[in-house]
Amino acid sequence: MSESVRQDLPATRNDDHIAFRTSPEQSLVIRKAAELIGWTVSEYVLSTVLDRAERDLYEHATALESDPPQTEPEPVEPYVAVVIALG
Repeated sequence: MSESVRQDLPATRNDDHIAFRTSPEQSLVIRKAAELIGWTVSEYVLSTVLDRAERDLYEHATALESDPPQTEPEPVEPYVAVVIALG
């Protein structure tokens, strides 16, 4: 799991829960990928989702900070992007 998310964001309640349905084929792919690296399915899915969320927040923050919008966005540190996006 990404170190920046675990260390930099405020702690959340331990009972937060997200559930979603998968097809049997999707479930098999996820289970096999998790097994390959020695993680549980929950660890694998959480890590993957957090990596994607950090990237999306980073890209969004970078786009917001560019002035004017048509220019090349200036790079922003990932942690700064997460903080900006979370307000």
